[in-house]
Amino acid sequence: MMRVRCRIRFLIAVGGLALGIPVAGCMQPGLVSWPAGSASVANSAGEEGPPARGRDPRVVPARLESAREREGPDRPEVSAAPLPPGGALEDEPRPSAVPGAMPLDACIRAALDGNATVRAARFNVEALRQRIPQVTALDDPILSNSIYPIPSVAPQYSLMGYMPYGALLAQQFPWCGTLRLRGLAAEKDVRIALFELAATELDAVAATKRAYHDLRYAERAEVLLIRNRKLASEFLEIARARYPTATASQPDVLRSEVAVTDIDREIEDNRAALADARAELARVMHADPEAELRTAPDLAVEGIPQPLDRLYQLALSARPDLQGRLAAIDRDEAAVALARKKAYPNVTLGVLYQDMEKTNAMTPQTAGGMPNVGLFVGMNLPVYRKKIAAGVCEAQARAAADRALYEAERDQSRRDIKALFALARSQQNVLAILRRSNLPAARQMLRLTASEYRSNVAGVDFLSVAAAWRDLLQVELQVARSEAELGKTIASLERGVGVQLNDSPPPAAAGGGPRP
Repeated sequence: MMRVRCRIRFLIAVGGLALGIPVAGCMQPGLVSWPAGSASVANSAGEEGPPARGRDPRVVPARLESAREREGPDRPEVSAAPLPPGGALEDEPRPSAVPGAMPLDACIRAALDGNATVRAARFNVEALRQRIPQVTALDDPILSNSIYPIPSVAPQYSLMGYMPYGALLAQQFPWCGTLRLRGLAAEKDVRIALFELAATELDAVAATKRAYHDLRYAERAEVLLIRNRKLASEFLEIARARYPTATASQPDVLRSEVAVTDIDREIEDNRAALADARAELARVMHADPEAELRTAPDLAVEGIPQPLDRLYQLALSARPDLQGRLAAIDRDEAAVALARKKAYPNVTLGVLYQDMEKTNAMTPQTAGGMPNVGLFVGMNLPVYRKKIAAGVCEAQARAAADRALYEAERDQSRRDIKALFALARSQQNVLAILRRSNLPAARQMLRLTASEYRSNVAGVDFLSVAAAWRDLLQVELQVARSEAELGKTIASLERGVGVQLNDSPPPAAAGGGPRP
């Protein structure tokens, strides 16, 4: 299965700003998001995006860009330790291509395209993007009208006349820089939502890989159990053929029948696990739960990346959870500056119009009857300084809280990476021991014992054959389970780091890299 390491680059242009958020991933070219692409959100200035009217929701499809185009200088190199030889079991029948089998990359594509949680995160990005033009716009202007239909109780001016109508049009203007800070804070919210989208996509990819490995183990276990049932049936026929000649006892026949029954019971249990694994993979992919999903036969178990300190560096630069915390800190800095702006007044400018007429004027001889036009200026008085200071302190406390949350997220990521790395190493070592020692020995033991039992060698009864046969079956199942668990652990480790681990990145390119 060809893999191409990719980095997610989210582009959003708002208010003349372009925000680039690199989050790495992996998959073949043309996939949807991590590891399949990037979510691009358009702005109102004509950048890439859907039209203002028409399709709703207006979320731009994700786009994939090569890691060689998006690589930054802070991206450390990670190499993979190869697995020991013997990846495929000797004498194990290789599964043939099954109709309807889906490779892992295809399942990831389907999950990122249809997973409801991922789609919800995309809608959240679009919703926050639409908030930017709202917070950067002025408040609606105020238009007031005054009508005085009764001249005797209406404003009368000896030199101007009777005023039956008056109007006021006013517009409030925040203090200098307030709208810019509002837009900056909204842009940071969009940036945070983009990182949340990347984290959601990583969760979907990791869940897909884990479900895929569970399904693959259940399928391999079914193949092993069916093959061993045929072997148990063969031993049963041998015991039944020897029983009339007194070369086999009745307990041997009964033990053979029980062995076949035990295999049948294990096959039924495995079918239940197979159905559960298919249902879980269908849930992650947002597919029909009744679909007969099957895994590809050529899935290889990847090696463990090393060294550990490189994984820590990758997590700091690429894990979207950490980058989202940094974006929250940036947003809080804008919120602190915005809270300080409340210490300055907002200015209101307006235009006055007063209609005048001689008719019904108290002194029509002196009334001019000319309309009046004037200007209006007003402002609020920020005199409650304690309230303003409390707002600044609140914003500063939120910024301090987000810094502490970033440190907590960083510590948690290091802990998860170390624990998963140690677990993967242990699983790889166990798998190597099973392949190198236990599996060849169990096969050789069954081969010799079965040959002697078929040849009716004295002292070799069915108990010896059954013990060797069950030992081999358990070892084969342990190998299949160990491979599945190792694949699931590596998937969780990739989620903790934020990138595909077993592809060496290209040399660092010139330009700005992710924030450390």
